[in-house]
Amino acid sequence: MAHRITYKPQGIILSSAVGEITVAVEGEYVDVTLTATGGIVILSERYYAHGGYVTLYDLGSLIESEMNKSGQSCADFTLRVFTDSVNNKADFCLLHILYCDRFTVCTDIPTFLRENFLTTLSMRRVAPGSTLSLFLYAESGESLEYSVQHTFQTKKSEARFLHSYYMDSGKTAATSGVVQINVPLSSVIADAAGFAAARPDNITLLSFTVRCGQRSVTCFVDNSLTDLESFYFRNCFNVWDSATLPVETTAKTDVERSLAIINGSSRFYNQSTTKTYEVEAGPLTSDEAGWIDQFFSSHDVFRIEPDPTNSYDPLLLAPILITDSTCEIQDGDEKLNTVKFTWRYTDNRPIVRLSASPGIFTSPYNIVYS
Repeated sequence: MAHRITYKPQGIILSSAVGEITVAVEGEYVDVTLTATGGIVILSERYYAHGGYVTLYDLGSLIESEMNKSGQSCADFTLRVFTDSVNNKADFCLLHILYCDRFTVCTDIPTFLRENFLTTLSMRRVAPGSTLSLFLYAESGESLEYSVQHTFQTKKSEARFLHSYYMDSGKTAATSGVVQINVPLSSVIADAAGFAAARPDNITLLSFTVRCGQRSVTCFVDNSLTDLESFYFRNCFNVWDSATLPVETTAKTDVERSLAIINGSSRFYNQSTTKTYEVEAGPLTSDEAGWIDQFFSSHDVFRIEPDPTNSYDPLLLAPILITDSTCEIQDGDEKLNTVKFTWRYTDNRPIVRLSASPGIFTSPYNIVYS
């Protein structure tokens, strides 16, 4: 007889649903290894059997930790049980993992993946001039064609127009895995301008819906928002998501230092400066309220920072930390939902924004202060 993994999950499974794995052991002990793609060993232990069995717990956390480090949202892992001294006692199991660090009662993962993008926010607000990035899990050979249906107005009319266009026609997934779709709002406006025979700057984009197969996400353009107030983070599926919400920010600077007196003269030493930003975001829609905690608990969060000295790449992503958050969401309609959180840059030094003056010798002088 040989060691035997009593249950081998088939198909793709969520990392949070890996659960317990029981091994029927032939003999006193069994050696267990769990390896990622490329032969990276994330578990290598010897376990002694009790009643002829060994039960492995919490493999999902080990898998998620490795996927966090590599930035993967979908990966294969090999679980192998064996005894070094006897070659024919080995058994193995290949785990096809989709990252998900949330508990779920969904039992039909393939159906969920066919009908949803890898986000739990299916209706969202976007800032003018931004780019919407969506991720989906596609099976090998699946069509990647997607449509963008948009609603817009022109400056000459209050009537609302509806139009749609298709992208990536005939394109299919070469292998099963996660695929990214980027939808720049400038492209949507360009299509609307062509349909209405108008200039792009005469188009007011109101909303648009992106569909790929049975998946769909609807976005509403909020002119009060700016892309510079967006936060980019890895959501519960370890893919990039963005939070663009109305916020009020208070910057606080805390200086800690020690005082020494030398020859009757006082000096500071061991000085450290910490700058934090307290944010109140809201009001939130019910969909946003149920999704925002993924932003607070994300292990990778970035914020857009403008670089006026670089005309070729004027926007950069700066890593930040969410140091504190208060997320109390009520399901009634008596008051609007708001959340508060505090963030800081990962760099311990306070940020200073260096400016540039493009066109300083050609711009007309404006005597009015604004």
